[in-house]
Amino acid sequence: MKNRIKLLLTGAMLIVMLASTVLTSFTLPMNTDITDNYIYDYYGEAVKAPVAYKAEKVISGADLGIAVNFEPVDLFARNGKLYVVDKGNSQILILDESYNIIKTVKNLKDTADYKIPRIYQWIVDEHGNEKEDPTVLNNNPKTFNSPEGIYVTEDGMIYVADTENRRVVVCDEDGNVYNCYQGQSITPPVLDNFVFKPLKVTVDRTGSMQIIAYSVNRGLLEVTSDGEFRVFFGAPAVSFDAADWFWRVIASDEQKKKLVRNVPTEFSNICIDNKGFIYATIATVDAEAMSSSYQSGVSGAGAPIQKISPSGSDVLRRNGVYSPIGDLEFSIMDPPKMVDVAVDEASGRYTALDAKTGRFFTYDADGNLLYIGGGSSLNQYGRIKNAASITLLGDDVVVSDTGNDTLTVYKITDYAKTINKAVSASANGRFEEALVEWKNVLKMNSGLYIAYTGLGKAQMRIAMTDSDLEGYEQALEYFSLANEKDYYSKTFKELRKDSLSKNFGTLVLIGAVIVAGIIALYVVSKIRKKKKHERGA
Repeated sequence: MKNRIKLLLTGAMLIVMLASTVLTSFTLPMNTDITDNYIYDYYGEAVKAPVAYKAEKVISGADLGIAVNFEPVDLFARNGKLYVVDKGNSQILILDESYNIIKTVKNLKDTADYKIPRIYQWIVDEHGNEKEDPTVLNNNPKTFNSPEGIYVTEDGMIYVADTENRRVVVCDEDGNVYNCYQGQSITPPVLDNFVFKPLKVTVDRTGSMQIIAYSVNRGLLEVTSDGEFRVFFGAPAVSFDAADWFWRVIASDEQKKKLVRNVPTEFSNICIDNKGFIYATIATVDAEAMSSSYQSGVSGAGAPIQKISPSGSDVLRRNGVYSPIGDLEFSIMDPPKMVDVAVDEASGRYTALDAKTGRFFTYDADGNLLYIGGGSSLNQYGRIKNAASITLLGDDVVVSDTGNDTLTVYKITDYAKTINKAVSASANGRFEEALVEWKNVLKMNSGLYIAYTGLGKAQMRIAMTDSDLEGYEQALEYFSLANEKDYYSKTFKELRKDSLSKNFGTLVLIGAVIVAGIIALYVVSKIRKKKKHERGA
């Protein structure tokens, strides 16, 4: 009897799971008719849009004077310079704003106060004993070995995730080394048989490093400026649905051992803003979680982009009509694959790179999609085969392509430039300017609903400053055109409050007149009654 009940429950659960899969697939069909230049409208449909960025230049290793093995896996921009991690040749390239090499960091040198130590060669075996690892015994400490990540501080210090040498190297543009972070002190005490292989690195204002390390899925490793492991933080949420729970309830102890463990996924890349918030991407998110809640502020296991606060919480704002996930139309079997993100600190805009499509998606600080650029193709100029990293160099967007082993430079168009001006003006409180720029955007793309939202917000702020009732009415009209319900309600409340405040004197006067009239009628009534009573007597 028990077996029969188990069998019936299992069959019912399989039917539910199959139905949910079919529904999800039909809800988000694969879009095969997306034009090169498009945006998503309020209803989630891909519609044509002006070009935001044009491919201006494709730079190969040969263009840079590198004969073989050019493999640009990570990019970073600072103070008008582009830093390229060339993993294939184990070097760092430094380019100017014209994309010419000005320096190459390949050979590392001791400084007066620091001597480069030997590569840390000790590992812990399965019995907990330390032993020498023969794979790194002969590594040269004065060269990089397949580096994969880079961060550059304001004063020009370069932090390199020297992956196969199992260390983070701190040096200047001339290769002078000031520190190497490696060894047992970095090893988290809770990880058994851990081998430190840094993949990506950022540095905060205290000098502490946040590191994505190979095979670590507990979040970022935070390492102090003294090279001591401090804590894991910002671990991506796990996905644990009803089906998982059901199978674990009915499974035998032997079957439970064979079930897949729910563990957090790993970050694919990180960058940090000037306020200490870390923007991170996750390439392997839960596609079903993303597809089922992308219209309702998707976070947790379905969020491919996160903004991690110093406390480790994801605080990315997802206040747009759709969550920041890249393309809204995708197959469950082939979801977006976000591999990097770049931030414009002046306005709070951020741009995320999807390796699957080779496209980059730019959002404002609230999570509204502003425009889309890039695109993938095997053999087409300006198209990406395997997107790896993205950065902003001035107004340019630079994407590294490890499929073609090239850098693609995208130049901004007037359309994207005008949107950026509008977003920046709004973010910095210049609402009159924002009003003008959003109107200019609408001249180029009258169907861009977020432009009406931007106009409404700017008009509302101006009306609040001036107590302008007509301004509120105009803002309500803009929000209505954008289908923006939340701000419409806020503006209506402000309008009602200001209207009452502005007409308070008149309302008091009218009230006083009404009260006086009522009192007068009462007095007259009393007098008449008295006279009538006297006549009767």
